Amino acid sequence: MRKWLRIILITGGILVALLVLLFLGMTWYIHANKATFLKQITSQLNDRLNGTITIADMESSLLKSFPNVSIGLKKVVLQDSLWQQHHHALMDVDYIFVRVNTPSLLRKHVDVNEITLQDGSIYLYTDTSGYSNTYVLQGKSAEKKKNGGSKDANVSRLTFRNINFVIDNRQKFKLFNLDIQKLDGKLNTGDSSIQFTMMSDILSKSFAFNTNKGSYLKDKKLQLNISVIFNKHTKILTIPQQEIRIDNHPVLITGQFGFGEKPPPFQLKINANQVLLKDAASWLSPNISTKLSSISLTKPLDAEANLDGHMKYRDTPKVLITWKTTNNVLVSTMGEWTNCNFTGRFNNEVLPGHGHNDENSAVNIFQLSATLAGIPLKADTIRVVNLKQPLLHGHFRSAFPLTNLNSAGEDAPLQFKSGNANADLFYTGPVLQDDKTPSSLQGVVEVQQGAFAYVPRNLAFHNANATLRFTGQDLLLENIRVQTDKSSLQMDGMVKNLLNLYFTTPEKIELTWNIRSQLVDLNEFKSFLGQRQKAKPSKSRQKAKMSRVSQQLDVVLASSNVKMQVLLDKVIYQRFTAQNVKAAMELTNEDILLKQIALQHAGGNIQLGGLMHQQGNNNNFTMNATVNNVHISQLFYAFNNFGLSSLKSDNLKGNVSAKVNLKGNILDNGSLAKNSLYGTVNFNLKNGALINFGPLADIGNFAFRKRHLDSITFETLSNTFQVQGNKVLIPPMQIASSAINIDVNGVYGIDGGTNINLDIPLRNPAKDSAITDREEKRKRRRKGIVIHLRAVSEKDGKVKIKLGKGDSEKGSAADIDAE
Repeated sequence: MRKWLRIILITGGILVALLVLLFLGMTWYIHANKATFLKQITSQLNDRLNGTITIADMESSLLKSFPNVSIGLKKVVLQDSLWQQHHHALMDVDYIFVRVNTPSLLRKHVDVNEITLQDGSIYLYTDTSGYSNTYVLQGKSAEKKKNGGSKDANVSRLTFRNINFVIDNRQKFKLFNLDIQKLDGKLNTGDSSIQFTMMSDILSKSFAFNTNKGSYLKDKKLQLNISVIFNKHTKILTIPQQEIRIDNHPVLITGQFGFGEKPPPFQLKINANQVLLKDAASWLSPNISTKLSSISLTKPLDAEANLDGHMKYRDTPKVLITWKTTNNVLVSTMGEWTNCNFTGRFNNEVLPGHGHNDENSAVNIFQLSATLAGIPLKADTIRVVNLKQPLLHGHFRSAFPLTNLNSAGEDAPLQFKSGNANADLFYTGPVLQDDKTPSSLQGVVEVQQGAFAYVPRNLAFHNANATLRFTGQDLLLENIRVQTDKSSLQMDGMVKNLLNLYFTTPEKIELTWNIRSQLVDLNEFKSFLGQRQKAKPSKSRQKAKMSRVSQQLDVVLASSNVKMQVLLDKVIYQRFTAQNVKAAMELTNEDILLKQIALQHAGGNIQLGGLMHQQGNNNNFTMNATVNNVHISQLFYAFNNFGLSSLKSDNLKGNVSAKVNLKGNILDNGSLAKNSLYGTVNFNLKNGALINFGPLADIGNFAFRKRHLDSITFETLSNTFQVQGNKVLIPPMQIASSAINIDVNGVYGIDGGTNINLDIPLRNPAKDSAITDREEKRKRRRKGIVIHLRAVSEKDGKVKIKLGKGDSEKGSAADIDAE
């Protein structure tokens, strides 16, 4: 055993020594014949080339590919004859490592069976005229082969490291730019087919079948561990189904390219399971992905894409993408759709033969069920057509409790307590938020037994029933009935062009209301006198994602304008009661306009118009009113004596007619701001009476105790008062009563400052009651002694009657005149 072991070791050592000597010899041999081998390699590579290839240097390596020899070629450049014009070398590589068959070197012939390219580029260029630098690959005349001038290289392995591979066809608007970081390929050649297997890491900078449409797989990292088969007879390159990775997401791919036809057709099928929509959309060209960017799904879905096209001029492949998802969340310009279940399809050839373009593209969603802003929705089919200017078409149905709408948040303008709604709507409208294409909504929403609060005005309604009928652009409000605690309203109305203005210019929205009621208590609606309440976003609102429609509702209600035609049997406001009210009113963002208001009150009628500008606690208003034959005592009672302290409704009788022009301020609680009135009151009081009027009792203390001044009557009394805040200017006025005649002028101070001159003839009017001649009565009126009195305010605020004229402080002989 020891003898044989020794023999084996000696023999092995000799063999190793021989191999070392052989390697050293081969190295010396290659180095010694470097120029010859370099020439042969250049000649072999140029065998089928019509261009110019240059190799800067060559080096050998025996250990790298033992038992074969590797030859390293430095700075290898392949150029066509027009390189000086377009400057795109077909190949420009820093290093090419070529593995050759060792026995072939002994025959001074290079047999290449493996090639590695490192650090450089391969650029296949075609200009707009159709000229291509790839013509250098067509080879020279076949005569050389017949003459045995060269032999084909049997390359079985191909390796790329940091190679930028570009196909730039400017005539056909195609650009494929692949940054190949690593590619290990193996080529198996048979009689009828060639199989190429590779493992690669590639960055796809551009994968554009039509540069005008943009690139697929733009800036995506590709891990292609695949095998492809080329049939030599049919010229078809087949990609069996296998897994690749796009940005590290596993994707199944299969397809084929037919190079036996012109133009070469291709088919690709891609399956991606559990991929996010935004990721899948980013794999597509911008003309498709930008249209899908307006929606997103927060959870993954399963998708399949089929591409079918030709490698020809300006060809865009037919693209069919299908997907399905369950229990997902879809976010769109309309809001957040939760609990989404649907299948979908994208097709860029809706009408066969009309091209693969945006105008002929559509996105379809089938069997949708979801919840939008608390509203459960169902739709058999939703279509988005013409992706150049995408429009959504959908038939939506829903039935839900109104309380579901409260999911918009506690600060939403409407808070629902009870009731139900049923909706059946057909919608057509733009998908993109900045698209100005008109929307259309048709169908009906029915509301039954609703109860809700209108938060900005702190109003509560119940027993609400309504039909909301959409007719395209407009909204018809039909058979609306609502109740408050004390009022009931029957309404119908219209909003024109609602869909177009809802998001763009809500301040242009105009709601036309026709309102009827048997009883309205305006005290319940005093909140409209103040500014609209603005709730701060609640914590739940800050966390919740409201739909775009819900978010805009508060803006629309605050900004839109309302025109109302009102017919009310009875109206109550504080102490004021009116019957048969007919009114035309307008409500804007800041103003309440009263137009053509007519009503019956206190046995007469009133017509008025005006404007109130809402400013919060203190609201400016102007008012023009005509009062006809109204009981003055009831009028004073209804308006709380118009702020007068000494003259009250109990002191007055008679029928008054007046023309009133006033401006002032109303507080947000509905009361009149103190001392805020300015304007004129032109009145005519007929068959009037003053009863238990304190100032007259004081006058009676001077000289009229026997005339019963506690109740005096007069046929008519008229004047025009000037109201100026805290005072009323009284122009000269003659009061001809049953018991006394008084000439009055001066200032009545509401909060003090009263200074009224009273000229009172002592002559008893009863003595002239039989005289029918008015001129004669006027002459006799001031016959005799005339007492001059003044009604002035004391420091305690009470009005006292004193003797004297003008500003004199004490009575004197001048206080009594004889005429």
